[in-house]
Amino acid sequence: MLPYAALVADWVLTAWWPLIGRAGLGFYSPIVLLWAGLVVGLVSLGPALAFRGRWRRVISASVAPSLIGMAFFSGVAMLIYISTLKYTTPVNAVIVAQVEVFYSALISAYLLGERLTVRQSLASSLVIAGTALIVLRDLQSPRWRGDLMIFFTPWMYQLSHVVSKKLPKDLDAITLSGGRVFYGALLLAPLATWSLMSGAHWSWEPRALRLLIAQGLFASSLNYTLWYVAIRRLDLSKSTTMLLSYPALTLGFSWSLGREAITLAQIFGLLCTFSGAVWTAQLSWARHRELAVNPR
Repeated sequence: MLPYAALVADWVLTAWWPLIGRAGLGFYSPIVLLWAGLVVGLVSLGPALAFRGRWRRVISASVAPSLIGMAFFSGVAMLIYISTLKYTTPVNAVIVAQVEVFYSALISAYLLGERLTVRQSLASSLVIAGTALIVLRDLQSPRWRGDLMIFFTPWMYQLSHVVSKKLPKDLDAITLSGGRVFYGALLLAPLATWSLMSGAHWSWEPRALRLLIAQGLFASSLNYTLWYVAIRRLDLSKSTTMLLSYPALTLGFSWSLGREAITLAQIFGLLCTFSGAVWTAQLSWARHRELAVNPR
């Protein structure tokens, strides 16, 4: 698949995911929706994992620990993210989630010793300002709980990215996404089983099953694969910048479907967070290129 096509497809799928997740919560409990979606994703990736020794790589001692770490941190973050959609709107969720770039700067400074510059601080301030617009506006509504849950979650994604740096560079997109989904489903299986035995929501309705399959195919397998295909052949800074714009697409989808009325706070919050996120991404990758040319 052409890398640009993969990137655009992943951009669209990422924008749809919060809307699919919100709809799925009408039929399933969060942990059940996430775990069953991972199982569906694993089944869809299973045939491809059977070729070229991919399964052997997934369970090998050199790869498995890092994949397990990625699956753990990203799985917990996704569980919290899905749970928040019971309290807040998909548009609010994707805008507030942009705070991830702020956590990225902090973790890079703490774990990698990268010094925070004035420009990085200003870019992070834009992201915080945008998310603050959403959170403060919702303090008088039930949505504030979901907004805050998302605000304090993205650091887990960043730890997942840090763990992924230990993976061998020769792993292909199918092996990476398949391993992440496999260990995610395995780690969440005990909690999902306990939840089902304790009365968690589950539905066999055709519409519910369609949403579950969509969650599994699009959000738990295909989007991972498309992203890895794209970043292995495209400039990572440009790819990241494009993907960061997905909240605008979510906003458009949600409005066009009549899911929610778009507010000025959401529009200004989106503009602030996107500007700060893009600026942070550009500064980050400029720093990485500088270190590559002039290593210490």
